Amino acid sequence: MPEQPQPDELRELERQVERGNLFAHAVLTEQVTRANQTDAVVNGLIDLLVRLDVVQAEDVVAAVETTRKEIADAGHQASLDVAIRVDGETPPVPADAIDCEARLEYCKAVCCRLRFALTVEEIESGPVKWDLGRPYFNRHGANGYCHQIDEETLGCNVYHERPLVCRQYSCAGDTRIWKDFDAMEINQEWIDEHVNAERSPIEIFMSAYDSGSA
Repeated sequence: MPEQPQPDELRELERQVERGNLFAHAVLTEQVTRANQTDAVVNGLIDLLVRLDVVQAEDVVAAVETTRKEIADAGHQASLDVAIRVDGETPPVPADAIDCEARLEYCKAVCCRLRFALTVEEIESGPVKWDLGRPYFNRHGANGYCHQIDEETLGCNVYHERPLVCRQYSCAGDTRIWKDFDAMEINQEWIDEHVNAERSPIEIFMSAYDSGSA
């Protein structure tokens, strides 16, 4: 007989499904609202300019096509903020390259609070789950850390199965984390500005929803 899910696991599954649905609905609503507003403004402006004989309709069409191509080439199209990671050839960082235990007092395992997209393989079979509220980024718990962190020791519960991006990462020389790596001087300003404030408006709304205030 298959093992039955525990109450905590069921609550987490329910929470993730709610976040996934909320993400999809919030993004779609935001995009539709923005599209409607843009459509009204652009069409109204073009109609006015054509009627005033400021521009010719065929010139507008040509300009739209040119701009569309420039936006596509620059990679600035509207996005649903969904990402899949493709790894490069960077070799993993040796386990003893950094004395993490000695640094935890200062950095508080901030690397485990960073966001990164998962690969297809990690999504399908890896122990680090993706957040249904932000596909396909690594899932964080309510404490802001990766859901696989040990809250008491700040160690990784799946260290030997951790994603390749974690294996390839070294905080040595990472000026986002350290002002001075050797002196263990943390870059708290960057952490406060980016790690704590990197959430999108949709994520902020979902957090409020999770806490029952939305």
